[in-house]
Amino acid sequence: MHKVCLDIEGLGNWEVIVPHSVYPPREDTELLCSTIAQLKEKTGKAFEIGCGSGMVSIVLSNLGWEVSACDVNPVAVAAARGNLESYGLSEKVEVFESGIGEGAIIPECTDLLVWNLPYLDRMGEIPEGISEIEEASMSDIPNGGWGGELLRHLSDFEPQNLEKLVVILVLRTDPEGESKVSDWNSRGWSSRSLNFLRMGDEKIEVFGFWKTGSGVKEVVLDSCNSTMEEAAKISDGGWQRVFAYEQTNGRGRRGSEWMGQPESVFATWNLEGEIIEQVSPGLLQTSIGAVVSRIIGARMKWPNDIVDDDWKKMGGILLESSDSEKIRVGVGINKFDFKKDEVEGSGWINTLGNKVAEEVFSEIDCAISSLYEESRLLGVPSEEYLLGISWSALSSLLSRGVEVSFGGEIMRPIGINNVGELEAIGSEGVVSIGDLDGVQWLID
Repeated sequence: MHKVCLDIEGLGNWEVIVPHSVYPPREDTELLCSTIAQLKEKTGKAFEIGCGSGMVSIVLSNLGWEVSACDVNPVAVAAARGNLESYGLSEKVEVFESGIGEGAIIPECTDLLVWNLPYLDRMGEIPEGISEIEEASMSDIPNGGWGGELLRHLSDFEPQNLEKLVVILVLRTDPEGESKVSDWNSRGWSSRSLNFLRMGDEKIEVFGFWKTGSGVKEVVLDSCNSTMEEAAKISDGGWQRVFAYEQTNGRGRRGSEWMGQPESVFATWNLEGEIIEQVSPGLLQTSIGAVVSRIIGARMKWPNDIVDDDWKKMGGILLESSDSEKIRVGVGINKFDFKKDEVEGSGWINTLGNKVAEEVFSEIDCAISSLYEESRLLGVPSEEYLLGISWSALSSLLSRGVEVSFGGEIMRPIGINNVGELEAIGSEGVVSIGDLDGVQWLID
């Protein structure tokens, strides 16, 4: 046995006794604890999987959570109980021997589930001196990893038991491990990066996951004039969005007609709360354009167009607000190529194949939710992150040698500022461009 002490930012020093066969608290443990300490609320029922020596459960309990925990290693269970007792928490935290795939039962009404997932690549032959159960505490498993096992376990739950659950996992994202964020997204879970750490050549990242909509179902219409108009009628809060199979009177920028094609995506989301207060409309538009273009395998043309590699328009993003409490985000994406008069467009049939509109909408819904759905526990993404994804999406188009003509001068785009304006450099230095109508794109 040996003692391990962690100095966790904002929480002070914590010391636990760790037997030889138990995974000790390390940098990833400190990262997880620091992230937990930054949650917006710190009350409710928390459940930790793979508690090891009990460090995370100790921190959770001290923050105010009602905690239960499990581990498949009986030595870890004994160590966690002993360490909890040393902090006077043995009556407050229940620890039992179990795990995912080993009969673990997640307590009813759990608000927060935490797991520092094993993320190392599985060893071929277990080195001498390391027990099988010790190796299992460090290594992920093939075919979806332990994250996939947890996903399958949660799929057996009744939907209402998942509506308020937030899952926080530590994952290896560079190089990507067996447990993948995309697996959760494809099963209807939104995700938000909460913290990260570089350890040598690896990036360890803490993600929060929740069921998209948190129990609020989308409004689905066979036909409507405009999903923008329908969304404006919704007075309820929460993650409200409208999807229509047909839109007869859609509109684009400044009231122009949106020529939606059959089997396309016509949808609008209502955004509210701290998002409106903390993120500028311009940055909202570019960041949503970034994730939508990624979903459909396209590119973003500042500030609100989704285009293919040949600059043919595939769709667009439109923001509207009739009061200071909500912003409506309209998204229209074509499935098929079209040509009408002098306007020629492209569709996701060229990038995603024959995916149906409902499936594309669900993927877009999850992606926008991951950025902007309000959570009782999780804060909104940082301005730096939103700027990063916006510029990354735009630069994939600009890397092909694109310039802009603005104010009679040819300039080179170099970035996006915190209000979503395009920044370009010309003879007089850097200029911030906020008016799309004054910009002419020059394609090499």
